[in-house]
Amino acid sequence: KWGAVAPVLLGGTHSAFAKAPQGLDALVLDRRFGSDSDGADLQAPRVYRIDGDVTALWYDVLDPVWRKPGFILGGITGRDALFVLEVLAADRGRRVVSRKVMPVGTEQSEAPISWVIAPVHPSVRA
Repeated sequence: KWGAVAPVLLGGTHSAFAKAPQGLDALVLDRRFGSDSDGADLQAPRVYRIDGDVTALWYDVLDPVWRKPGFILGGITGRDALFVLEVLAADRGRRVVSRKVMPVGTEQSEAPISWVIAPVHPSVRA
């Protein structure tokens, strides 16, 4: 399922998500990188906005759904948020299957990263 989405995310902008949302179950957009739009151009089933802190997203959304099979998550966040999500994902049998550093905006000091986290088949686990 995520195989169709990962190449599109490598394009880099939020509009990339609008072009191929069929493989993602949800998107995480970090407001620190200009994701304040209302999401009308994003056609993913669910769009979650964060301000760098993934605590509420983890407790309210991701932990419950990642305890079940499936659920592919994509996003555009900072390195810090992605790091936390990556650690939490590993504990639930998922991993980052695609990541790309995006161009830095003029008022940004850190480059956002587009990424996809997907389930890992049990035979792949060490």
